[in-house]
Amino acid sequence: MPRTTDNAAQPVEVDAPSATSSEEHVQASGGVVVRQGNRRLAAQTIGLDRTTSLARADGGVRFSEPGVHVSGTTAGVDLSDGHVRIADAEFVLTDIEVRGYAQHMDRREDVVDLEGAMLTRCPPDSRAWRVRARSIHVDRDFATARGARLVVGGVPVFYAPYLRLPVTDKRTSGFLFPGIGYDGEAGIDLSLPYYFNLAPNYDATVSPRLIGKRGAGIEGEFRHLNETFETTLGGAFLSGDRRYDGHRARRDAAPGDRFSPADRWSLQADSRGRVGRLRTRVDYAAVSDNDYLEDLGGGYASLRRVSLERRAELRYARGNLTAGVLAQGFQRLEPGREPFRRMPELSLGYVGALPGPLSWSLGTSWTSFHGGDSGAQRDVTGDRLHTEPRLRLSLRRSWGFLNLAGGVRHTAYELRNTPVEVDSTPERNVRLGVMDAGLFLERPLARRGWIQTLEPRLHYLRQSHAEQHHLPQFDVAHLTSSYAQLFRDNRFAGVDRIVDANRVSLGVESRLLDDRGAEILAMRVGGAGHLDSRRVSPEESEADIVAEVRGSHGRFSVLSKVAWDSGRGDSEEFGLALSYRVDAGRVVNVGYRRRHPQVDQTDVSVLWPFPGAARGWRAFARWNHDWRDGQMIEGFAGFAYANCCIDIKLLWHRTLDVPRNLQGSASRLDSGVLVQIAFRGFAGLGRRVDSRLVRGIKGYRPGNP
Repeated sequence: MPRTTDNAAQPVEVDAPSATSSEEHVQASGGVVVRQGNRRLAAQTIGLDRTTSLARADGGVRFSEPGVHVSGTTAGVDLSDGHVRIADAEFVLTDIEVRGYAQHMDRREDVVDLEGAMLTRCPPDSRAWRVRARSIHVDRDFATARGARLVVGGVPVFYAPYLRLPVTDKRTSGFLFPGIGYDGEAGIDLSLPYYFNLAPNYDATVSPRLIGKRGAGIEGEFRHLNETFETTLGGAFLSGDRRYDGHRARRDAAPGDRFSPADRWSLQADSRGRVGRLRTRVDYAAVSDNDYLEDLGGGYASLRRVSLERRAELRYARGNLTAGVLAQGFQRLEPGREPFRRMPELSLGYVGALPGPLSWSLGTSWTSFHGGDSGAQRDVTGDRLHTEPRLRLSLRRSWGFLNLAGGVRHTAYELRNTPVEVDSTPERNVRLGVMDAGLFLERPLARRGWIQTLEPRLHYLRQSHAEQHHLPQFDVAHLTSSYAQLFRDNRFAGVDRIVDANRVSLGVESRLLDDRGAEILAMRVGGAGHLDSRRVSPEESEADIVAEVRGSHGRFSVLSKVAWDSGRGDSEEFGLALSYRVDAGRVVNVGYRRRHPQVDQTDVSVLWPFPGAARGWRAFARWNHDWRDGQMIEGFAGFAYANCCIDIKLLWHRTLDVPRNLQGSASRLDSGVLVQIAFRGFAGLGRRVDSRLVRGIKGYRPGNP
């Protein structure tokens, strides 16, 4: 019958080899089955009371309704309301995928009360984990256990006088399973998170943390979500770190030096919003010292950041008009010059149509730069106004394109802290003209209906020279060489340095597409030739020949790049990355990268099942080695075991630790062990193994079976 059927309103049917009946009672034996709607009760003997609608069953009792199946020794069932009480019950609650047993099971509608009980989501042939408790109350969303013990593989590992576990995706306040790890420098690292389910759209997590050799602290996170904004706030505090004095680690202190433990902390804020045509973004991060991320972590994608960014941004877009306001600052995590802050930056851009294929555009920005002190003296700061009007002719067909553009790049400064002999209001004007043309050619291949393309491209850039040695360098950065860089109008990021150019670039790209249009292989090679000698930063090396390969087919993928500087007669960069991926649990990556003059590294990682009959077991490892300095940057190895109800990961790692506050100090390798356990359907212990695997093994995804 339909699941919504009212069983109590249905007639009672009794099927038995023998039965006796009176006006008030029915007694059946010999293997009895009682049916009422979707309800079924079977036993050796069953007695029915006609006046109270009670059924009492003995011997080999089996009871079932939609969502529940129970076996036991004796049972009492109220056929008028479905109330069931069974002794020595072994049960399966199929709606919430939970099974177990209890000395006594009491069920009324969707609520189950268990005494002397065991609960698990593992199949009957698995002893991976279970919860034993004096009593367990199970409703539609949660299982509440009193006197609970978590048993893993038959061994009790955790006790709680009160434990509330979710049996659906619904959130509830309560303790989460603890996190545990070990580090050679810090010792045992324990945390016990408590989750606050404050409202449907916001929550918080607070985690007391104890680090054996450092001390005690606390971490917290607050999340908020509505139709307009998505916000996450986080922070951590460690009181009196016994291994750090605010400047150096205890291991770096000289004998007899005074060592005073320092408080350590971190703050993070991330907010994204959308109000009509406005977009907002706030990204803020701060730590107490440069070594914080290396020592204590912080959930960042990479612990080897050079600096932490603080950004607040407001953007507006409507049609061809864009506008924005930006405030940006940094906390540098390595010795060196502090980056300049943009406080603020205002930008405005517009693209307008003209007759035919003509169009015009105007982009302008005004930025006020602050900070940037090098420590020795006050650096030049000031305001910068940059304006770029351009005129563009664009012709595009299915077989090719031709773009002609011309414009002026005007920059004006109002500087502070300049020497007397230096102009505090310099200006610069650069004229540019660009011709960019390309063809799209293709031919079918006989095999499988594949297509090969041939896409030649010719680019000419003429950019006038302007003296710039007297201008500040607020946001200058040298861009990494690439195929796309051959066709840009500046080899620097920012506008404080704009190169003069009389350059011709020629490139060709060929792609191989399958019958669905998916890219199988792409090969690009190009070169740039200068018709005149460069006058702006000629000492800066620049690759003028670049080749790139990107391909993926079946289980294999490849990514490679070669950037050659013909002036030096040597490669500026070479990289090769090979991947073999069978599925989410079988991945091999091999990579090598060399970049003049500082990078020469190998990176090998693997995730693979154990051979033979060791079903559910996987091994993983990473080896990231720096050949220039002859040392390992990071290495880890471990194993994982997973089945339908538990996921265990154990990782041993060695990581290069270079104190950032002490320039020139010796590096060392720190070792540690991390453990992560996920009890599928309930909760987990730790997340730090997954975070390392995501960062260290390309193609790894948390939660893979």
